[in-house]
Amino acid sequence: CGAGYGILTLTTALHCLENGRNDISAVLYELDPKVIEGLTQTMDELASHFQNNAGHFKFEIINGNFVTDRPDKNREFRFDISVINPPYFKYNVVDSPYSKAVSDLFKGDPNIYASFIAIMVASLNENGQAVVISPRSFLNGLYFKGFRKYLLGSTSLKHIHIFRSRKDVFNELEVLQENIIFKISKSSTQDRAITISSSNGIKDLEKKSVDFYPYDTIIDNTNDEHIIRVPESKNDYRTLSAANNLPSTFSAEGYFISTGRVVDFRTREFIFEPKNKGTLPLFNSMDEAFVPLIKLHNIGLNSVHWDGTNNKDLIFALKDGYEKHVNKNQNYVFLKRFTSKEEKRRLVAGFYSVTENKYGLIGIVNKINYLGRTDEEIQHIEGIGLAATFNSSFMDNYYRCISGNTQVNATDVRVMKFPSREMIIEIGKELIAKDRIDYDVIDKVFSRVTRINIDEEEFKKCSRYCLGNRSLDC
Repeated sequence: CGAGYGILTLTTALHCLENGRNDISAVLYELDPKVIEGLTQTMDELASHFQNNAGHFKFEIINGNFVTDRPDKNREFRFDISVINPPYFKYNVVDSPYSKAVSDLFKGDPNIYASFIAIMVASLNENGQAVVISPRSFLNGLYFKGFRKYLLGSTSLKHIHIFRSRKDVFNELEVLQENIIFKISKSSTQDRAITISSSNGIKDLEKKSVDFYPYDTIIDNTNDEHIIRVPESKNDYRTLSAANNLPSTFSAEGYFISTGRVVDFRTREFIFEPKNKGTLPLFNSMDEAFVPLIKLHNIGLNSVHWDGTNNKDLIFALKDGYEKHVNKNQNYVFLKRFTSKEEKRRLVAGFYSVTENKYGLIGIVNKINYLGRTDEEIQHIEGIGLAATFNSSFMDNYYRCISGNTQVNATDVRVMKFPSREMIIEIGKELIAKDRIDYDVIDKVFSRVTRINIDEEEFKKCSRYCLGNRSLDC
């Protein structure tokens, strides 16, 4: 499906031949007419190789659009094996022909690669096998929710291989997506364990680490998001298993998460540098009113600070049309939406106190998520505890296990396993009593209050650890 010059078909057919399957019939879809000649040459040479080894290789090349052609419907093709490295680009769910082509399979507004995979699955025979090279972005997030539901409802997930470094995979093609390889089978019966392997990149692929983990650790079926979680190490597995023991979820404890409303390139006429560093004009008139604009640099460890003295501090003008861009000035927890994969922390949060400034409104850039309670304004102690929960090493590693994206996704946060509200308030009380707050202090308080312990020796005593060592019945 998207055959290119046929390298995946070539290696798959040779693998079959080496394992005693010497009669192969292949169908190859390729849209680019410039590639067809080279693809045909590859298949002709493969057919000759089969013939020289007492085998038979027959092939058909279709110069067409795999998605809109819908071979599972229009040609009624059915296959035992499929290999695919689909193209990657986004499309609009409203007017794209690709969206309409797969509307009977899943709903959503994802990426063309999901459409390729879905139609490929529909084209497989019962117990047919497929190996896919694709971005890992479908494993979580709202856009791919419908696709995940279709994929997990139609197939059995067998194996996921992850690359710990995005720089070493498809680097020559300047592919910025974080890619994985996964194997599925067209079966409604799911194995008790899923294989997870990893390597830094292509060069050390033969030295990959291989582990076996329980299905319910990899697939989160406790909600309707169907998030696929991938531990990169035994420590990640311990984290996921421990997270399952947390008593609640973020949303179930009465918290909300929203994205800041100020999109800088759309609101340039509202954004200014303070004229007098450290001071702001009062609300004398609507023409002269300004409020603080909270940006990423204002978020520190467990706190948020804006006083106009930082060279990066900006103000937001309350000119005509300002209402849809600002928030009521009240207590919030701010959580950075964007960090790089190489940064030590994926989750960086700070508590913003309404006493930070005297204005009735504030601006929040859309690179920040703001959090609070759905029923009332979050109080100081609880805000400190909530920010510290996100800043704990445990929650940071847990989030990395459920999301390979550098963006902190609100949908993923809402369904995260989470301490109870009482625990969060207790964390806040303990931290306020401390002379200083740093990551070590936060981790110790979080561990003590939640009783989360992922010490390796302790974890080995847990029966679930046996699954990680491929002994499913111990």
